[in-house]
Amino acid sequence: MSSNDTTLQLLWPKSSDFAVVAELVRDGLVESRHWGMAALVGSDGKLIDEIGKSKRLIFPRSSVKPLQAVAARRAGLKLEGAQLAITCGSHQGTMAHAKLVEEILVGAGLDLAALQCPVAWPGSVEAALEAGTQKREYFNCSGKHAGFLAASVAAGFPTDTYLTPEHPLQKLITEVIEEYVGEKVLFTTADGCGAPLHTVTVEGLARAIGKFTSTDTEIVDAMLGNAWAVDGHGTADTLLMEAGYVAKLGAEGVFVIGTREGHGVAVKIADGNLRAAPLVAMGLLHKHGLIETSVYEELFEKIAQKVTGGSKVTGRLEITN
Repeated sequence: MSSNDTTLQLLWPKSSDFAVVAELVRDGLVESRHWGMAALVGSDGKLIDEIGKSKRLIFPRSSVKPLQAVAARRAGLKLEGAQLAITCGSHQGTMAHAKLVEEILVGAGLDLAALQCPVAWPGSVEAALEAGTQKREYFNCSGKHAGFLAASVAAGFPTDTYLTPEHPLQKLITEVIEEYVGEKVLFTTADGCGAPLHTVTVEGLARAIGKFTSTDTEIVDAMLGNAWAVDGHGTADTLLMEAGYVAKLGAEGVFVIGTREGHGVAVKIADGNLRAAPLVAMGLLHKHGLIETSVYEELFEKIAQKVTGGSKVTGRLEITN
C-alpha cells in the first residue's frame, strides 16, 4: 500500500465524523434528520468554524466548476457574460441554456458533436416536453464541457481527448484545484459527466471557494450577473447569487458559498440529499455575521422545504447548528 493510499483511508470520512445538521419538522415533531459536515474559513484561508470533522476527504462534484473555469481561462478561454457563467454551471437544460452551449462551441469552430458528456433530458418537466428528446447539450454539465473544448482550441490542445486525466487542460485543472484548496490531490476518478474528479477535504473546498470569490472577479461577475445560466430560475444557488453570494451545488449533498471578502463555506450531507446543504451553509455564514439577518431569513424562507398537510403548511426543514 502506498503512502497516498494510507492517507486516503485515514482521511476518508466515517459515520462518526458527521453530525446532525438538519431536521424535517412536521407539526412540531421531527420526521427526518440529515447528518453532515461543514467548514467556514476566513479570508486568510484559516478555519473559523466547523460541523463534524471538516478535514475529511470528499468528492466535491460540480462545486469545483468555478475552479475548472479558472483553469480554462488560464489556458486561453475568452468568454464573458452568460457564456462564461454557464461554464461554471449545472444548468437545467432549457433551450436558453442549450443555445449558450452551442454558441460557445460555434465560437470555437466546433459543433455540438464535439461534446463528450452523456445525453440527458432537461431538468424540468416543461423544458423536457419542449425538447422532445435527450441531447448532450441538455446535460447539466454541457456548459463546462463547452468551456473545456473552447479552452482547448484556444490553447492548441487536442479536443478529442479533452476528458482524459493526461490532457493538458485537465492537468492544469488539477494544478488550480491544488492551488486553491491548499492540498495535494490524493485520488482521482471520473465524475458523472466523464470529466476527472479529484478528492478534496471539506475545509479545503471552503478555502477554495473563498479564494475564488475574492480574486477571480471576471468569472465571479459573470456568475452573479447571469445566475440563471449557472443553474436555473428559483434554485438555491441562483437565489444566493442574486443576493450577491457566489454559490454552487455539487451532486451528493455538496454545496459551497463564497463572499467577496474571501470567506468560504462548504457542506457535505452524508446521505447525498441536497435539500439541507444550502441551509447549513447559510446558517454558518449567519452565525458569524457574514450575511444580514433580513437577507438570511428571506432566503431561508424561499429555499427551505415546506411540510404540508393538505393545503396547510405544518412545518419545514430546519437546521440544527
